[in-house]
Amino acid sequence: MKKLEIREIVYSLQDLERKALCYAHLEELESIAKASSLSLAEVTTGLQLLQNRGLVELVHHEHKVIVLDKIGERFLGCDLPEIQVLKALGDKEVPLSKLALGKEELASALGVLKKEKLVEMQKKEELCLKASAKAKAYLLEHAENPLRLFQKAVPLDNLSSEQKEVFKSFQMRKGFLKEQVEKEFSVRLSAKGSEIAKALAGEFKDLVLLEKLSYDVLKEKSWKGKEFRHYDVSLDTPVQDIGRRHPMKEANAILKDIFVEMGFQEMEGPMVEAAFWNMDVLWIPQDHPARDEQDTFYLDGEAKLPSELVAKYKDMHETGIKKSHTPKGEWSEDIAKRRLLRTHSTATTYRMLAFLGEEAKKGKDINGKYFYVANNFRNEAIDATHLAEFYQAEGFIIGDTLSLADLMGFVKEYYAKLKIDTIRFKPTFNPYTEPSMEAHYYDAKLKKWYALINSGIFRPETLAPLGLSHKTIIAWGMGASRVATLLSGKESMREITGSTCDFEWLRTRPLMKRSIVR
Repeated sequence: MKKLEIREIVYSLQDLERKALCYAHLEELESIAKASSLSLAEVTTGLQLLQNRGLVELVHHEHKVIVLDKIGERFLGCDLPEIQVLKALGDKEVPLSKLALGKEELASALGVLKKEKLVEMQKKEELCLKASAKAKAYLLEHAENPLRLFQKAVPLDNLSSEQKEVFKSFQMRKGFLKEQVEKEFSVRLSAKGSEIAKALAGEFKDLVLLEKLSYDVLKEKSWKGKEFRHYDVSLDTPVQDIGRRHPMKEANAILKDIFVEMGFQEMEGPMVEAAFWNMDVLWIPQDHPARDEQDTFYLDGEAKLPSELVAKYKDMHETGIKKSHTPKGEWSEDIAKRRLLRTHSTATTYRMLAFLGEEAKKGKDINGKYFYVANNFRNEAIDATHLAEFYQAEGFIIGDTLSLADLMGFVKEYYAKLKIDTIRFKPTFNPYTEPSMEAHYYDAKLKKWYALINSGIFRPETLAPLGLSHKTIIAWGMGASRVATLLSGKESMREITGSTCDFEWLRTRPLMKRSIVR
């Protein structure tokens, strides 16, 4: 090798690589660690890096050893179970239950005692043991614990005659000794590695390279006159399998960005809601099918409710403005207090409207635009467009003279940002909006119309208790999970989330674009 090439390699090595290479001729990892003052883990890391450079080769070795098993470890520092039994018996007859040994150890001891005819057994009220005439001689002969010969792992091919005899005697006794495979590494220097190692021991013996800049290095200016380790920036690096944003989250971020661009403020609300905020404030009757347990996940306990608003909404349910849907005295606060996983994010919208109502009382201008991309829960049958947990993009605009035309204009402008321009509207029914409408878009590829958004103008029955009767509020809720599916170019929600999702696709899929059109 040329001198310049050797210098380039030496100056590119990490400190632990240089130290490991200097002692690689010792071959054994433990010897290298001791000589280099590196830990075994550092030596292993250094040698692996050196192997990647072609300077050393790690040679893998496997060999069988005999080691203590679980029971053997317990009895290494004391008498074997059969010896303990004989000492406990002495010259007496002892019931089996009085022997202070575990079930497994006692079974092992009895096997040896019966085989060697060291005890006599008699059945009285319970099984009793008595030492035989051979017991004293056996105790003298086995005074030393034979497991001491295996305090450390012993290579199977290197057993002494005594160790072989002990191992053979324990082979039929489970839990005392066992065979296991030990893996070891040794190091072999390559021709290139030998040259670099000689250079490190010679002209570069006192080489110190700075690995990184730190606060202390900068403060003390200790970098002056020193050289930094060299880095080869031309080397190819493998593509790392790193984490990335889930398509559902990525789609939600796109929806949020569009709302923010259009001047909306983001709301926040709890996932565990009161039926009051989730349904009662929306003027949904307490016997409405939407409250059924087959559709809603109810939880134990009761929620705390604002007493002033409770009284107002109770009156609205029982008296109404032009009509009511609940007989006098039959609206139940207990039902309103029930806790549940929110079934839609409109509950958060009404929490915000309640706040705005209080602000209006102070004479503040409350006109504005708000949105929330939230996860909701419904106990629904899972299919291509429905999951038990789903995301919904909720929003509203509050003003003085808003109309259905404003709502239609918002929907068209919002979806134009997602490259959708073929939209049609149709009337629908919602308990809390009037008029209400759905927006559908046309999928030219599939030649089908798909629902995009449910929307409407909030009913006065839902706003009057909040002190917002003088305001007009246009609102909507869109299936954000469905939009995520479309932005991913998939047909079913199950293809982008849950156990049926393709993890390889999740890892390698391209970034989403703001385009639902396929």
